[in-house]
Amino acid sequence: MPLDIYTLFICELYVLGFLSIILIFAWVGAQYDRVLGFTTLTLILTLAAVLLSSLRSAGLHFLPVAVGNVIMLLAYGTLLNAFRTFCRLPLGFCWITGALLWALLCAFPQFYHGQPKRVLVMCLLCIIFTAALIRLLWQARATLTVTFWPAQILLWIHLLFHLARIFLDDAVATPVPGAIGGSGFSVYVILESILFVIGLTFTILAMVNERTQIAHKLASLHDPLTGVWNRRALFEAAEKLLLRHARLPQPYIYSAVLFDLDHFKSINDRYGHQQGDRVLVDFCQVVKALMPVEGQFARLGGEEFAALLPGDSEQAQRICERIRLATQLSLPNDIGYTVSIGFATASQRHQAFPALLALADEALYRAKAAGRNRVEGYQTPQAAMAEAG
Repeated sequence: MPLDIYTLFICELYVLGFLSIILIFAWVGAQYDRVLGFTTLTLILTLAAVLLSSLRSAGLHFLPVAVGNVIMLLAYGTLLNAFRTFCRLPLGFCWITGALLWALLCAFPQFYHGQPKRVLVMCLLCIIFTAALIRLLWQARATLTVTFWPAQILLWIHLLFHLARIFLDDAVATPVPGAIGGSGFSVYVILESILFVIGLTFTILAMVNERTQIAHKLASLHDPLTGVWNRRALFEAAEKLLLRHARLPQPYIYSAVLFDLDHFKSINDRYGHQQGDRVLVDFCQVVKALMPVEGQFARLGGEEFAALLPGDSEQAQRICERIRLATQLSLPNDIGYTVSIGFATASQRHQAFPALLALADEALYRAKAAGRNRVEGYQTPQAAMAEAG
């Protein structure tokens, strides 16, 4: 059964209008997210371009051919802005070049009255814009674990369709009067545009939602003051690390470390909480600069911090001592401070991180009891008795 161009045209208008309304509410509900704002503008511009294209049936030429196609290329430009905004890139002026080029070409009668030339240029511009969208999406692939491939497939289908149209569309005006006075291939152009607009709208909504969920998850795993991991993030990372190494034949040797800034309350009382916060941030910078590549570091709360260090007790001792010395030499805003450190190294193959951290807490208690500003490793009861004897 042949597809009816009138029905498809009405369906396209309905879909564009309905999706525009949905996107307006989504844009407002997302606190005026710029990606959704540009996408909404894309749909509205596309709706205007399609409406202008229907004026061909009334015998008009300038509005559908010149103005309508300029608006359509502006719609592609705003879609490009949506993707650039999603990738946190500056907008620039590339988005308007397609519309300017079309307006310039319409000044030449051979192009303005030559439908094959217009179809060829429009296909090439659509291919260029879509290729730019694919490239931008590829750059953002690290932040899209779920929606990346559906978006890529959708854009590639759109690109390949316009590539095929160059060879399949004879660009001969159909003698049958209708809302779209294009060629016989216009039916497939309308059908593809309907499917593309529907798919792209919901894909962008899913992309924005996924990015928001990832941002919320990252925020829930980081300390808002210092920017380092919090307790939850450290324990989750430690669990994943130990599970991964549990499958390997050789045992994974690691140490749990606890840090406690000495007399931190007196810093707050003497210099104020703002300077106290500055000390916390400075300590995190000191530790991150000395942390090994596979090490994990987090703030547990207040002036307490924890870390997971790969390696045996001697390696942990060296790293902790370097951190202690660097902390003592660091003078943020001429405020001197020190840190007490306790660590414990796993002595069993599958020793859990929380249990090891509890042993590190005992070592930290010994460091503070011995005068603070020192590093202490956990001692087994047998070693402690031997040292006491």
